[in-house]
Amino acid sequence: MRKTLLSALAVAVLFGISSASSAQDSTAAMKPVLVVSFSGYDALFGDIEFLGKLGGNPDMAKGLEAMLKMMTQGQGLAGLDTTRPWGAVVETNGAEFPVYGFLPVSDLKQLAKALEGVGLQTEEADDGALKLETEGMPAPLFIKQQGDWAFLCPTAEALAKMPKDPSKALAGLTEKYDLAVQVTVQNVPLPLRQMLAAQLQMGAQAALQRQPGETDEAYELRTKLARQGIEQSISTINDLDTFLLGLAIDSKAGDAHLDIEVTAVEGTKLAQDFAAVKSGKTAFAGFVLPEASISVSSVGTLSKSTIEQQMSFIETIRGKAMEDLENQSLGEEEMAAAKKLLGDLLDLAKETIESGKTDTAMSAILKPDSVSLVGGAYLADGEKLEKVIKDVVRLASDEEPQVAEVFKLDSGKIGEVRLHKIAIPVPATPEGDRIAALFGETVEILVGIDKQAAYVALGPDAEAMLKKALEASKAEAGKEILPMKLSVSAGAVAQFIAAIAEDDQVKATAGMVAAMLAQAGSDDHVILTSEPLPNGTRTRLQIEQGILKVLGSAGQMASGGGPGM
Repeated sequence: MRKTLLSALAVAVLFGISSASSAQDSTAAMKPVLVVSFSGYDALFGDIEFLGKLGGNPDMAKGLEAMLKMMTQGQGLAGLDTTRPWGAVVETNGAEFPVYGFLPVSDLKQLAKALEGVGLQTEEADDGALKLETEGMPAPLFIKQQGDWAFLCPTAEALAKMPKDPSKALAGLTEKYDLAVQVTVQNVPLPLRQMLAAQLQMGAQAALQRQPGETDEAYELRTKLARQGIEQSISTINDLDTFLLGLAIDSKAGDAHLDIEVTAVEGTKLAQDFAAVKSGKTAFAGFVLPEASISVSSVGTLSKSTIEQQMSFIETIRGKAMEDLENQSLGEEEMAAAKKLLGDLLDLAKETIESGKTDTAMSAILKPDSVSLVGGAYLADGEKLEKVIKDVVRLASDEEPQVAEVFKLDSGKIGEVRLHKIAIPVPATPEGDRIAALFGETVEILVGIDKQAAYVALGPDAEAMLKKALEASKAEAGKEILPMKLSVSAGAVAQFIAAIAEDDQVKATAGMVAAMLAQAGSDDHVILTSEPLPNGTRTRLQIEQGILKVLGSAGQMASGGGPGM
C-alpha cells in the first residue's frame, strides 16, 4: 500500500491547480467555492468499530489500526491530532482560485516521519515548509505547520496566506456528516458560469442534428424537447445557490445516510419550483403496506413553471400523435373514434396537471412463488378515464371478439370504487411457465375507478388487497406525508432474485445475501426520501442497520473468518 492518508487531501488540493494563483492582486474578499470536510481520524475509526460490532467483528477497527502501526514501524499517526476534523477549500475573489487543505497536528515533522513507511517523501523547503511527494500524486505539495494546523498548498508561497482557524470554513459540516462536499455555485464567477452554459449549448448541437431517415414531425418534436431541456439546464445553472453531498454513519440511530441538498437563490424560478416540493396530505396512505417489499408514495403541488412546461409537452405530444394517426390505415369512422379517444386521454392528463396536485402510492410484495401489487393515484376526472377504457374495450371487441373475454368491465364494486378486471391467459411456453409460477395460469389485473382516482391491483387475492388498502386509506384520510418516499426491503428483493434467477452465480449470490439479511429482521431497508428546505430540497438515501451488519461482516468473510452474524 503506497498511498498515504494525505493523498485524499492531495486530490482536493490539486483540483483546479491549473487555475490557482499564489499572487493576490485583487482586493476583493475571498469566498468559498468548494469545501471538503472530513470529521477526523477518531470519528472514522469509531464508524469502523460500529460496523465491525454490527457484523460480529468487534476487532475490525483494532485490526486496521494494528496494520497502520505495522506499516509505519510502530509509530501509527504520531503527531496527528486525531480528535479534530480535516478539510480542503477552493476559494475565489472573482479572479483567482487559491486551493488549500488542512490537517490538525501537534507535530508535523513527527507525522511526516511516521508516514515515510507508507511512501511519503519529504524535503525541506523555504520558511519551515516541507515539500511532499508520493506515488500517485501528479505534482508535489507544500505543507507547513502554523499553530496546531498543518496547511497543504500547491506552492510554498501560498502558505503565507492561510487563515488562523481553517475549521471555520467547514461551516458545521463535520457536526452533521463524516464526509461532505459543498459547492457554493453563486460564488463561481459569472463569466465561468456563462462559459459552462455556452458549452452545454454547443454540446447539445449534436442532438439537434437530423438523424438519417427521421421524419419532419419526429425531428421537430425531438429538437423542441431538446431545446426545452437546454433552456432548463441553463436556467438551473443561473439559479442554483448551493449543492451539498454528505455521508454520515450514525451509531446512535443504528443506520447510515447519504444526503444531497440543493438550494436556489431566493426569488428565482428554481426557488419557486423547490417551494412546490413540500409535505402534504394524502388520500392513499393505506396503499403503503407495512409488509411491502417495495413501496413508494409521493404528494405535492406543481409550480406554475412546471405546469407550463408539462402542458407544452402534452400539446407537443398531441400534435405528433394526431399526425401519426393520419398515417394509419383507418377508415373514416375508426379515425374519428381513435382521435377522440386520444384527445380525451390527453385532455385528462392536462386537467390533472392544471390542478397542480400530485398524490400517489404503491406497494409490491415479492415472494419466491408470487408477486402482488396495489396502487392508487389522483386524477382530475376518474370518470373520464373510465369512459376512455370502456370505449377502447368496445372498439377492440368489435375488431377482435376475444378481447371481451380478457376485459371484464363492471366486474364489481368496493364502496364507490367501480372495478374492471383484466384476465390474461399465460401461454404454455418456457417463459410462460416462469410467469405462471408467480401469477398462476391467468394473470389477473384489477382496475378501480372513482371520481378522482384510479387504482390497480394484481396477484393472489388482488380484490381483498385493494379493499384493505382502500379501507386503511379512508381511516387515515388526510395523513401528512413527505413529498416522496421509496422503501425497498433488500432481504425480500434478494430472496426473490434467488428464487427466480436463471443464472447460477446470480442465484447463489442473491441466496447468500438473503440468508445474511434474514438475521436482520425488518431492519433491512434502503429508504429514499425527499423533504423541503428553505429555497431547496434534501434527498436522503438511508441504509438500515441490517444492511450495515452485512457490510460489517464483509471484512471478516474476506479474511476467511466466515459471517459473524
